[in-house]
Amino acid sequence: MKTLRVLFVTMLLGFFISVASGQTWRKALDPTYPSMSFNKVFFLNSTTGWVVGSTGLVMKTTNAGTTWTSSTTDASTTNYSVYFLDANTGFVSGGNRTYYKTTNGGTTWTPTVVSSIPDAAGIIRAIYFADTQRGWILSTLASTNGRILHTTDGGATWTLDLTVATNNMIDMSFSKANVGVATGKSAATLYYTSNGTTWNLAPTPSLGGFTYSRSDVRGVYMVDSATAYAVGWGTAAAGLQPSIHFKTTDAGATWTYLTQTEANRTYDNLYGVWFKDKNNGIAVGGANRGSVVVRTTDGGANWIQLSFPCGATLNSVHGFGNTVWIGGADGVLYLSSDFGTTWQLLTAIPSATLYALQFVGASTGYASGFDGIFLKTTNKGVSWKSSFIVANKLTPNVNGIYFVNENVGYVAHSYRMVTKTTDGGATWTMVLPDTITSTVSSAAVYFLDANNGFVAGQLSSSNSVIYKTTNGGSSWTSTAGTVAKSLRGVAFANANIGAVVGDGLTAAYTTNGGTTWTAASFVGVSGTPNLRSVVFLDATTAIAVGNTVVVKSTNGGATWNNIAAGAASLLYNVSKQNATTAFAVGSGEVWKTTNAGDSWTNIIDAGIVTGTLYSVSVNQNNYVWIGAASSTMFTNEPATAVDDRTPVPDRFIVDQNYPNPFNPSTTISFALPRTSAVSLKIYNLIGQEVASIVNGETLAAGNHQYSFKAFDLSSGIYFYRIVAGEFSQTKKMVLLQ
Repeated sequence: MKTLRVLFVTMLLGFFISVASGQTWRKALDPTYPSMSFNKVFFLNSTTGWVVGSTGLVMKTTNAGTTWTSSTTDASTTNYSVYFLDANTGFVSGGNRTYYKTTNGGTTWTPTVVSSIPDAAGIIRAIYFADTQRGWILSTLASTNGRILHTTDGGATWTLDLTVATNNMIDMSFSKANVGVATGKSAATLYYTSNGTTWNLAPTPSLGGFTYSRSDVRGVYMVDSATAYAVGWGTAAAGLQPSIHFKTTDAGATWTYLTQTEANRTYDNLYGVWFKDKNNGIAVGGANRGSVVVRTTDGGANWIQLSFPCGATLNSVHGFGNTVWIGGADGVLYLSSDFGTTWQLLTAIPSATLYALQFVGASTGYASGFDGIFLKTTNKGVSWKSSFIVANKLTPNVNGIYFVNENVGYVAHSYRMVTKTTDGGATWTMVLPDTITSTVSSAAVYFLDANNGFVAGQLSSSNSVIYKTTNGGSSWTSTAGTVAKSLRGVAFANANIGAVVGDGLTAAYTTNGGTTWTAASFVGVSGTPNLRSVVFLDATTAIAVGNTVVVKSTNGGATWNNIAAGAASLLYNVSKQNATTAFAVGSGEVWKTTNAGDSWTNIIDAGIVTGTLYSVSVNQNNYVWIGAASSTMFTNEPATAVDDRTPVPDRFIVDQNYPNPFNPSTTISFALPRTSAVSLKIYNLIGQEVASIVNGETLAAGNHQYSFKAFDLSSGIYFYRIVAGEFSQTKKMVLLQ
């Protein structure tokens, strides 16, 4: 009997050890509009509007953007333009020489292929209808041509009016029927019409005495029958070329370059422009250093850059009176009710790659990355709030973050910029200035405390730099050229011992707190793989990871030995749990060591954790969180263990089904900010309803989960659509039988 008890206890202990060491992954965060770029915004009045973008998406709001309903024209193509005559009749244009018409406000769409366009792959970039019969479209094929066509019979037939053979056309605007302007690949491609059928080429305007490598005119807007504004190319990378601003007061017959004072010049592409009247307008754009929004109140004589809380490229702007909406990359939508003085982010979670991730304290975590996106949780990852890191009107990409505590944090950006927050990310200040030179970058940051910290990066691809501050970023000293490659990672064991790693199998170490740095040596490593991240496990033991390589040092970073970890991809980041346990992530790989880096096991669940994984952090509960592309996060922290509370959300949330792909069961989760009548239904690819999970039931505010079992369905793509009052959202899922 005693032997049986011992056997039972041994088996039970083995069971608990097995469960404790196992990894159960889940997707913890999805973006609101995955991998979405909104290309055109159109508002009929101060509350009702539409926005279109990639994957054939069309979204409509009737409450100024508080909530949106979505529909799809063709998920395989991108929509570029939208125009509505009234609340019911509207048009959307896209690829494959196709536009779509709705007569019910966008609930359903009817496609029309314009065979008069000879290019089967032609993109209809702009569309305008003066009434139900008279309309115009602008089409282009890559950068080789442009065409303008018109119809007088509601689109039954189309007449080709203009063909531009050598330059593509980009945008078009009408003030009324027959009076319009069109812009193209250069300042030499400006056309106008006064009869709707004949398009005349305007003289090429001067470019203000500046030398331009190109002069794309990307956006145009007619304010009235005589006045129009156009915007376009700008860059700082190929010499200082100011953003282009043109104006016409004779319906496009001639254009004037609006030269800006040096203080007002921006050096980024402008993609969209809108005017509420002849004098007051807003133009939007952006590039690698963040979003750009400029405003004029004097008819374009002065364009003043506004402080705009975003880093994504902005594609379109439209409005009604003082109410303005902007759409752009990363699925961002913004609203201003005071003509651009203040802005509200309407997108709950923008879609951007998360290059950096860190948990601080018992409940607080931060994630950041592409376009300067910044996500914060204060409830252990139950929910995340979105913003962008903006300082001095700049928002370059974030490469690394380091928070000393829940309030004080530092961020390393491209273009050398380093920013600091003392209020948990609510506001940011620039503590290391930016540069316009794209080869100068800050790649990684590490702070010992609120005052003493280090930033590693490059002055060029063949020249490293290490910055040090002892006063919280008020001043910095720099050490350049320690290694002849770009530095990617920095970490310290204590106030004296630290290491940096970089491209071409380079590393350096310090034993005097960064006063001096010495190049490190490597043992047993084949080739010169790039190193991307480094972490100290104790005072002398460090691990660095990179391009299919893991190396370990036991002497403070002076010497690095190759570890045959088995990584098949570039490992972007490594994070420690304790002195013996660490995690590294890459493309479809999550590696774990429990013996201080001597051996590694890939613990990924490929059915859940997918794509390229860029960042990893271990929270105080010893659970792993991973950041990936499109604001996606994964974790092995159980959802029920994240927070004992079930807070009522402040918005509608529809999670991606889990698992996805699935066979044969999956779970659909969503959250309601208020009690609502809910419909949850499943549809196949051709829009047929195949299952009804919730059929108009009234559900309380809070979180809800439903299981869907697809025993009788064949493999393929399906959609689940949730409708709750005016809110609706559709997401895709994949069944693999």
